[in-house]
Amino acid sequence: MIKLYGMPLSPFVRKVMLVLDYKELEYENVPTLPGDESAEFRAISPLGKVPVLDHDGFTLPDTSVICRYLDRVAPEKSIYPADPQAEATACWLEEFADSKLMENCAGLFRQRLINPKFFNEPTNEELVQSILDEGMPQCLEYLESVTPESGYMVGDGLSIADFSVTTCFLQAQYGDFDVDGAVAPKLRSYLDRAFAAPLVVKRLEAEKAAVEKIAPGLL
Repeated sequence: MIKLYGMPLSPFVRKVMLVLDYKELEYENVPTLPGDESAEFRAISPLGKVPVLDHDGFTLPDTSVICRYLDRVAPEKSIYPADPQAEATACWLEEFADSKLMENCAGLFRQRLINPKFFNEPTNEELVQSILDEGMPQCLEYLESVTPESGYMVGDGLSIADFSVTTCFLQAQYGDFDVDGAVAPKLRSYLDRAFAAPLVVKRLEAEKAAVEKIAPGLL
């Protein structure tokens, strides 16, 4: 039995859920907020972060490590390219998405949605403008330079790069941001394909339903 600790609205939790869905692995989501101070959670997440995977009693924190583990235990639909250079590229794009891109997408998400609607705190408009003027344009410029004209981010199949980049921009949409096709046409076309994929559509529907149960009216 697989259990995944974390909140569905977390981009890192979503990334693992997408991988689980893609591999058609059954799992139970255990809603857990990041920073949970309970002794039980800290025993399986020393840094207090989500997600954490529990696979028949074997626990594992960290999104990237979890995805790698899932690919080893369910290798039939691998999310890592067989070619060494393609695999390295996919892993690098995962790292870029999880760090630089997520910093900006999650910043908009927090300032425009979570702070005002969940914590009843005002949006830091100066921070939002900095993300829009500086952080996000840098990310878009780089991703536009590496996004192919068609198909997937790396190679000819779905990879960890696709899961990582897609979940970031889904998070940005919650923060009222979408990629302008006039600024990044290849990336815009890629995201249109990614957002329309049945795997992503189904995950978003389940995500919104789960959030509505936990925090009615948030979305």
